[in-house]
Amino acid sequence: MIQPNLLDGRTIVITGAATGIGQAFAAGCAAHGANVVVADMNAVDETVALVERAGGRALAVRVDVADDGSVRDMAAAAMKAFGRIDGLITNAAYFREVKLTPFDELDPAVWDRIFAVNVKGVWHCCKAVAPAMRAQQSGSIVNIASVVAVAGQPGYLHYVATKGAVLSMTKGLAKEMGPNGVRVNVIAPGFVITDATRNRPVEWQQSFLKARALSREQKPGDLVGTALYLLSDLAGFVSGQTIVVDGGHIMH
Repeated sequence: MIQPNLLDGRTIVITGAATGIGQAFAAGCAAHGANVVVADMNAVDETVALVERAGGRALAVRVDVADDGSVRDMAAAAMKAFGRIDGLITNAAYFREVKLTPFDELDPAVWDRIFAVNVKGVWHCCKAVAPAMRAQQSGSIVNIASVVAVAGQPGYLHYVATKGAVLSMTKGLAKEMGPNGVRVNVIAPGFVITDATRNRPVEWQQSFLKARALSREQKPGDLVGTALYLLSDLAGFVSGQTIVVDGGHIMH
């Protein structure tokens, strides 16, 4: 059992927090004593209510992670409300609209959009929180990638490429931010059942289920414990690492 209050008094910024995985992260952080900056392009009222019911303080921020100015405003709002930023989870991603498409038939505009959100958006967010973390000489950044960055996946080359970029960016950031006491790590989820993924082909979903050592559907809550670990002092000497949380599909 995870000990209570792992994040007592800390401020955690979570992007893509309106629903699904981001919402689960927000509720989990709040249950362990964190102030939570609930950031998303969409309405976050439901997540804010979950954070408050879990005993945390919530700040709702509307953000477009592909827009540098919007992200800088998000970080400024967090600092104004709570005076510090201790953790960041870069969960926002462009995936719901991504269609199964052969790589040589991909629309260049879609390629550019997914990179703007999934890669440049991660960079924007890390850059925005860096001044606060450097000033504190502490902090933990948890980037969210995907198991497909490790295993590959046909028909989603643009998405796979962005998540591979997140893995590489994390290693570079860990080296660059380490002297400032900031840790940077990756969680690579397997196929998680959310509103954004239910429309995927059934055969595709079943392929993940059959490949797992733990043969059940993966839910957003399955990722929360790993995030709490990486954000907390339990992982105080862990940086630059990728933790795959997929029920034992990828083993390394």
